[in-house]
Amino acid sequence: MVAPYDAKTEEQIFTDARLVDQFYAELLDTAEEKRQYAVSAPKYREIELELRALVLRNKVRKFNEDSVEIMQKILKQWIRCKEGHKEKGAYKDAVAELDRDRFRRLFEYAAGAEGAKVPAD
Repeated sequence: MVAPYDAKTEEQIFTDARLVDQFYAELLDTAEEKRQYAVSAPKYREIELELRALVLRNKVRKFNEDSVEIMQKILKQWIRCKEGHKEKGAYKDAVAELDRDRFRRLFEYAAGAEGAKVPAD
């Protein structure tokens, strides 16, 4: 059994993917020495709230364990990146690029999982 396709969930996946990608685009446009955690803290909170809402949205749907697992991985990775930035007080270009790419792949998996639920015609 698999949860039925939900267009709103798929739309939220793409919205959250865009928010994370925009976060990294803005971060990478900032000189490394100016990437203090405090500057990014409000965006981290905003995106974390969005990701938590998407985890919840997936959890309340029956037969949706795979999508829940993917979204929980995204949330955990986001929190790890936030905590790493907070501890180090900086975010190196190479690390930011790797993290941005990792999130892109995770969101691709999430969107693919939801898209696979679209009924065949």
